[in-house]
Amino acid sequence: MRKSERRQTSGVKRTLVRRIATLRERGPTLTAGAWTSWVRYAVIVCCSVLVALWALRPLVAGDTPFVWDGTNALIDCIARDDLVACRHRETLDYWGLTSPIGDWPLLQHIPDLAAIALGADTHHTRELVFVLLSVAGVAGSVLLARIVLPKVGQAPWFWGFLLIVLSGPLIVYARTTAGEALATGLLVGLVAAAVLPARPPVLALAVLAACLTKETSYPFVAAFGVLGLLLATRRTGRSIRAHVVWGAVGLAAAVVLASVFNVVRFGNVLNTNYLEPELRTPGVQRPLEYALALLVSPNGGIVVYWLTASALVLTACLLPLVHRSGHRLDLLASLVLIAVIVALTLGFASWWDIFGNGYGPRLTLPWVLPIVFTALVAYGDSLGDLALKLLSSVWRVLLVFAVVFVFTLPHVGHMWSPEATNGFARHKQPPCDAPWRGGVKEWHSCQHDLLWFKYWPRPLHSAGGVTTAGGVAVSALLAVALLGCLILLREELRTRQKQIEAARPAS
Repeated sequence: MRKSERRQTSGVKRTLVRRIATLRERGPTLTAGAWTSWVRYAVIVCCSVLVALWALRPLVAGDTPFVWDGTNALIDCIARDDLVACRHRETLDYWGLTSPIGDWPLLQHIPDLAAIALGADTHHTRELVFVLLSVAGVAGSVLLARIVLPKVGQAPWFWGFLLIVLSGPLIVYARTTAGEALATGLLVGLVAAAVLPARPPVLALAVLAACLTKETSYPFVAAFGVLGLLLATRRTGRSIRAHVVWGAVGLAAAVVLASVFNVVRFGNVLNTNYLEPELRTPGVQRPLEYALALLVSPNGGIVVYWLTASALVLTACLLPLVHRSGHRLDLLASLVLIAVIVALTLGFASWWDIFGNGYGPRLTLPWVLPIVFTALVAYGDSLGDLALKLLSSVWRVLLVFAVVFVFTLPHVGHMWSPEATNGFARHKQPPCDAPWRGGVKEWHSCQHDLLWFKYWPRPLHSAGGVTTAGGVAVSALLAVALLGCLILLREELRTRQKQIEAARPAS
């Protein structure tokens, strides 16, 4: 072959590579037909109604009243200029606290202080602020996915991400004052800022906000941030040095802020309340059992409560290990995700209340969508190929929809009748008492009975809420939205695949 012909062939190859990369980044520009537009509108309408229901039916949940009391106590300490170990005690009180300010992170105290400064002096007004923050956390995560996934070449996977959101416990927490939904939004914001990547100062703010979700989050925030930046530089070829420096500044600022807060509460830069021995799981066997329970327990395991997210993350983590075509960065992403999941699971298993005294695996929930988002950015192409095979025929789409919908129904029941699951804890008589009140050994023995199959599985206690008028209406909304997401995911993946194949020269 002559040199001119070789140069021409090389130029064609480079043009082809750029063309395919552009198609992946832009996402599908055509639809399978006008009917997909109607499916898209139906999904948008159902989601909009669901968001309105979250805002119109607020629910005080979790430790919110204690957070409010803690904010009030903090304001009182500042007013009295008592800024070191303010009203601290050496032993746990009835509620397991050593400070009236509490042992919770700054996640909700900061917006609560802002609300009070703006005149929110009643619990009802502060409740509405917390609920709106929860709604913003979930809706903001979806909006970020809509903006960022097309920019990283994974536009069709927005519908997969939305499917996962709508089929998980966050549809319960989005209308509550609990901080899980807000924490989810901040952590997804961190991943989004890293994988784009956003401007370095914006990334620093995202890191700072993500660190406020929990004092034990620092290494995980760093892991998500660095991995996201590595994925970004692989895609763009641009330097991330400035981003790493600014991210470190944001992390340091969060550590300083939390440390000062702890000095006021405990007279120590550490959260010494977390370190009390009664609040830790003793031994080796019990934490390992709890780690397994966090994954597959019928009464709180993430696989049971969030099947779609669990299936996608497991597949993404295994992909580089079974595909020889995976390159080093892909393997690195898988290893980081596996390390984060293992560390989080063992960390929660070492806590006295592994599920967080809430619906489902409450402590685990904020980390699920950030992990899903990262997996889609790192392995979206390979996951798309598998999704197309899974959804290759109409009956397969309907089968996947049926499975997803069945596992979503308990969330609908709890969302509409949250008191329905209270009966599960009443199975144990006498009820489990906190370890600092009834004894550490007695508490963990009692918890063991509630984890597995000794009693009717907790999700089934929500069935009554599904049969109410509101439960039926929300179930119908979610059925349309979930089926629509599956259809749109399938059609947009197909469209992109056809465009890429059309861009390749005939062999």
